[in-house]
Amino acid sequence: MQFKKILILLVALALISGMSYAVAQDEEKNDGIAQLVLITAKDGQEKALEEAITSYHHFMADKEGAFRWQWYSIITGPNSGNYIARSGGHNWEDLDATHDWDDEADARFYSEVQPHIASAVFTITRADDELGIWPESMDDYPYISITTWYVKQGKYKAFNDGLKKIDAMLKEGDWPSYYAFSNSVSGGKGNQVTIVSPRKSFADMAPKEPGFFDVLSKAMGEEEAAAFMADFSTTYHVGQNRLVKYRPKLSDYGDGD
Repeated sequence: MQFKKILILLVALALISGMSYAVAQDEEKNDGIAQLVLITAKDGQEKALEEAITSYHHFMADKEGAFRWQWYSIITGPNSGNYIARSGGHNWEDLDATHDWDDEADARFYSEVQPHIASAVFTITRADDELGIWPESMDDYPYISITTWYVKQGKYKAFNDGLKKIDAMLKEGDWPSYYAFSNSVSGGKGNQVTIVSPRKSFADMAPKEPGFFDVLSKAMGEEEAAAFMADFSTTYHVGQNRLVKYRPKLSDYGDGD
């Protein structure tokens, strides 16, 4: 059963925080650090929150050094109906930066945005820039599937070695889906790895050819691929899965018009 779950998960990488939750491509080379916030609006105040954060982003547009936050709505899985805000592509020192506009920005946020928020859970993640296949642009990919894996104690080397081997075979075998990995640095649960996969539509979530196991079988042989995946499945267990949708209007800072 565990083996079947792994195949289903990887064949349908469409249905995969950290957000890392999920997640736009960061163009410049950096430490791959992202801040993520799981946000729950107060009852009946979703529209007010969206209007307030849009206004706040426009206010922040000309603030040098300010993070740019991308907003997503969670549409399936845990926390459906809530939001994820993500600012990625940072270096560690960016999290220590201070600015002469900090006090003004904080005051405005707490007076205009915070009153509509019931809770906010923060996470820091780091992208694995050695693994994955990612599109050059996220413009045509409004949906992102997110799944968390938890590496078992004492299994990190076996997990990482297996994941690198799978990644190499998928790249060599022209795997037709995009995916990326990130690791939780602070927040979340221990040993957490997040898989994210962008999709153009719900139809784009259908399995594609070649299939995951087809790629592995071609590279290793069917029996060896099955044995390899059976061993790899013992290094981790699968956690929550959710689908999020990018909210361009909530992520707009008004300076691109």
